Order: sequence, then structure tokens, then C-alpha cells
Amino acid sequence: MKATCYTRLLSIFLYIGALCVFVSFKGPNLGFEHATSELHWTVLPNSFITISGSSNINTFGCEASGVFQAEPLRGMVAKDGVSVNMKGAIRIAIGQFDCNHRMLTADLRKTLKADAYPEMAIRFMSLERMPLCDGGTDYITGKVIIELAGQRKPFNIRCSFSKTSTGYRLEGSRAFSFADFDLSPPKKAGGLVKVKDDFDVTFTLLLNNCH
Repeated sequence: MKATCYTRLLSIFLYIGALCVFVSFKGPNLGFEHATSELHWTVLPNSFITISGSSNINTFGCEASGVFQAEPLRGMVAKDGVSVNMKGAIRIAIGQFDCNHRMLTADLRKTLKADAYPEMAIRFMSLERMPLCDGGTDYITGKVIIELAGQRKPFNIRCSFSKTSTGYRLEGSRAFSFADFDLSPPKKAGGLVKVKDDFDVTFTLLLNNCH
């Protein structure tokens, strides 16, 4: 009788031990197999980019929409299992920015050296993690390289990722200075109108899917 009880207890302990080993080895793998490790975004043509700033007199905003070239944005989870290595860029002709004011538009193009460097590019390098696709607004930080006026500079940009009626929206904005790109803000009317050194670049990218 004692031998039978001992045998049963031993069987139970062996079963529990085997179950723990199975879970410890299989559990994480099951989670990884069902996790998204890649993303592929197509940027839709109704996306737009805005450059905004101010002078000692007023503010201004110059927008380019639906006229830029976009490579597919691709991402792969990095070796750390969290961050995402990105490839892809959006390119916009400086001549396409419209400030709704002829002289201001001409000044912006001249300041950004449009004749020598006709394009601006935002090249995506990484995201801190995969964005959430739960229908709410998710905030993530990404690293980009801005190519402007012959300069190529890395920056971190805080982005929001949200669902729309037709897909998803990725929005990012960052303050820059003309000095970041070795540029001087324009001056007009004998220096009486002075554009401030700081300006913002905001992009709103409409995407075809989440991942």
C-alpha cells in the first residue's frame, strides 16, 4: 500500500516537473511566433508635409501635399527584440512648398537653396518599438535623417500613430533652426522684417495598413 502511494506521488511530481519544463521552453516561443516582427507601409498620396515659422511681424505655414515621392517604409524588429530597424524615405521638391504668399514662398525656396538642392528628404532609420494597432492613439519615438540644403542630420522625432477610416496615420513634428542646416533666415525691407531662426517641420503620412 505504501509502495503504491509512493509510486503515485512520484508520478505526480514527475508530471508537474515535465509540465514546468515544457512551459518554460515553449511559452516564449509561442508568444514570439504570434508576434509581428516586420512592417511594410505604403505611403498614400493624400499625405502632406508642412514647414512653419514666424517673423517679428506674423507667422507662416508652407505646405506640400500629395506631390512627394515616397519609398515603401519597411521595418524589422532588431536583435534586442523591441526596437525596429527601418528603411525607406519620403522626398519632396522644395519648389512644391506653397506658403499662400508669393514673396514668402520665393523667400523660403531661396533660403533653402532650392536651385542647388531641389529636394528635401526624411529618411526613417528606427522606431523604439512596433506601434500598437488597437484603434487608439499610440505615441512612439523614431530616429530619422533629414536631408536639406546639402546637409544630412540625424534627429529623434516623437510620433503619433492612429487609425483612420481608411487606414492609419503617422504624424511627427520637430522644431529645427536654420542654423542646424547652416542656413540663415531671410530678412526683408532693409532688415525690418526678420524671420526667426526656429521653424517646425511636420509630416502627416497616411498609411495603407498597421504592420
